[in-house]
Amino acid sequence: MKAIYDIESMSPWQAFKQGELTMFTAARRSGKSIINQMYGLISMPHPKFKIHNQAQVDGQTWYTVGVNKEVCEWLHTQPAELFYEHLGQTWSFSVYEYDIHEKLYTLMALRWS
Repeated sequence: MKAIYDIESMSPWQAFKQGELTMFTAARRSGKSIINQMYGLISMPHPKFKIHNQAQVDGQTWYTVGVNKEVCEWLHTQPAELFYEHLGQTWSFSVYEYDIHEKLYTLMALRWS
């Protein structure tokens, strides 16, 4: 469920519920426009996965892919020898990077394509 509040017309005793967006600013553009701008950045659609690179390792094909949280959770249920997680090398709200074996890439592509 998505809720948008007009914070310029809210009463002082109204509050946000747990888990809802809370933003405090003091300056120009501290009202609806900044909330709308932030909401637009957060809710931009992202692909489930994207191939960044492909390479041969010991005669087998491996892919470097960026995945969203849903695919990330699924990858961690797969055999550990088929993927390598890039920890702390990139930073993003919605993309996790992995090197994955061709077998795992095929399963991932069939599931989320």
